[in-house]
Amino acid sequence: MTDLRISGLALDRGIESISYARRDDTGAHLPDRQNLAPSDDGMRPQLESLLDKPGIDRTLDQALRPALSNRDLLMPARFGQALNDALASLSEAADQAAAQGDETARTLNRAVRLLREETGLRDLVAMYRNALHQG
Repeated sequence: MTDLRISGLALDRGIESISYARRDDTGAHLPDRQNLAPSDDGMRPQLESLLDKPGIDRTLDQALRPALSNRDLLMPARFGQALNDALASLSEAADQAAAQGDETARTLNRAVRLLREETGLRDLVAMYRNALHQG
């Protein structure tokens, strides 16, 4: 029979014992489940971060990246809720401006129309994505 030893570990025997965790052990718990906001910068490979030299691409990327005051908006559900809230607020403002005969009513109605189109397209994408998941 061949010797199956790897640095002192013998692989010619099966399970010798099973140890159970104590049920009264309260020290080892996982944290509560919660939604975490995405990080500001994406994941970069370590080698790339070591070898990366500053260049015009990175400078432009950092200059054009918007400053995020509320990182929760990066989560799709919260962004959708904020989009719906903005649509409701703009619709109300457009109705008030139209009732008062204000000149901004036209601009507000255009913004409402664009937001409705955007939410409709988002709903269509979600429907197509669900259809693809179902097969």
